[in-house]
Amino acid sequence: MITRAVALACASVLLVPAAASAAQGPDPAPVERAQDRLASARADLRQAQITSRRLIRQADVAQDSADDARRDLGNFAREAYRGGPVDLLGVAALFDSPDPSGALRRATVVELLTQHQDSEVAAALAAVGHVDVLRDQADELVQQARRQVKAAESALDAVKGNRDLLGEVAKGASAGSGTEEITKRCLDAEILVDVCAQPPWSEQNLTFDSVLIERYVHVEWPQIEDVGGWRPSDPYPDHPSGRAVDIMMPNGGAGKADVALGDDIAEYFQRNAGEYGIYYMIWRQRIWKASDPIGQWTAMSDRGSPTANHMDHVHISVTNGNSGSGFELAELRSEDLQKLLKK
Repeated sequence: MITRAVALACASVLLVPAAASAAQGPDPAPVERAQDRLASARADLRQAQITSRRLIRQADVAQDSADDARRDLGNFAREAYRGGPVDLLGVAALFDSPDPSGALRRATVVELLTQHQDSEVAAALAAVGHVDVLRDQADELVQQARRQVKAAESALDAVKGNRDLLGEVAKGASAGSGTEEITKRCLDAEILVDVCAQPPWSEQNLTFDSVLIERYVHVEWPQIEDVGGWRPSDPYPDHPSGRAVDIMMPNGGAGKADVALGDDIAEYFQRNAGEYGIYYMIWRQRIWKASDPIGQWTAMSDRGSPTANHMDHVHISVTNGNSGSGFELAELRSEDLQKLLKK
């Protein structure tokens, strides 16, 4: 299920014609912000490279001091061998290894320096360690700057990709507060998010949670061709308030395939009811509330027709329309799957 979701999202980006690109949107700010971030990161990288070269030059100079220090330590070792302090022998012995800078980092050296404040020994130890410190600093500066550039490049690609997924909505064709909110979040996201893909059905007057529900249906179950949402009048307040969606089965609810599909959709949203702010669901003349155990449906009375009994669609109502964390769930899902696709 998950891999298909990201594959669909990526495919949607590829299928959007160039005419729907970010440049034609009325509000280029998200792309411009991402471009500014990338330009700043690249400038930081150039500065880091300059600083790195300066540190390496300092390391080259320090290398001469380190070579002198090693000779001094050899003299210390010989003096200690002829009768100097036993602990001083330990200090010198650490520098007989092929990696004296590694030995310098050991607690033993710190302890010995604490015990023996001989200025010549301390100076020699500092000179040997200084070279690697400078080189490590130079390397880390550049690596960190390169990581920032890569993150900025990915963010820019994501902004452009999410704009393409949003399609006409990103160009100003708003369908309601829920669509406006998901559009804003998509354009602020730094990864390509699957639920940014615009569905073929209307999102007019839907709340944010309702939009997230039908967007995920569009990504995860592409065989669903229609999802009903807002309507001006209804015996119940859910649809007129934009807090409900009707996920229509492709074959009118008839046959095992439609039943299995509806069951699959219902189970997913039961397991993730909190993330989508779901209040209750109705499917096949049964009702499930968010306070009920997963899979525990309650039978309903006959309302007189397959549609009224919800035999041909899964009805989902949300609590207030803005209480879910579904977009954050989509970001996590999309990020994990994009990592998988890169492997």
